[in-house]
Amino acid sequence: MTRREWLAFAAPCACLAGASRDCCTLPAAPAGSVRFERGAIVLDAAALPATGDALKIVDEERKLHVLVARTGRKQFVALDQKCTHGGGALTYVHKQKHLYCTCWGHSKFALDGSVIRWPNQQTPKPLRAYRVEQSGTSLRILVDGVA
Repeated sequence: MTRREWLAFAAPCACLAGASRDCCTLPAAPAGSVRFERGAIVLDAAALPATGDALKIVDEERKLHVLVARTGRKQFVALDQKCTHGGGALTYVHKQKHLYCTCWGHSKFALDGSVIRWPNQQTPKPLRAYRVEQSGTSLRILVDGVA
């Protein structure tokens, strides 16, 4: 086994070694910045003030784990925050414009939910991407079935 292969196997994520404070974790949306409407999650855009910012919206009762990222000055994306490989948490990597699974294997997904890299031979499944509409200072994330 080469050194590179060993490091890829033995160090699943640089953040586990303290290399980055935000590699594996996303902050939750601030209290009061999220509300649920029929068919939508409404988020105060001030929760993502700078390009590259990302957060998660988790509502276990509604079975929602959504990652929202500000990808540009007035551009936002929203996708499922759980990897389709094994359910691991995903984080946003702004410099590379993709989502990265924080578990072993490190699946990567494009901002449209399509698979970039997959850890094994199983058929890859894309992430669910949600449409985001901005109206003033609010983001509406269109989610079917949310009450």
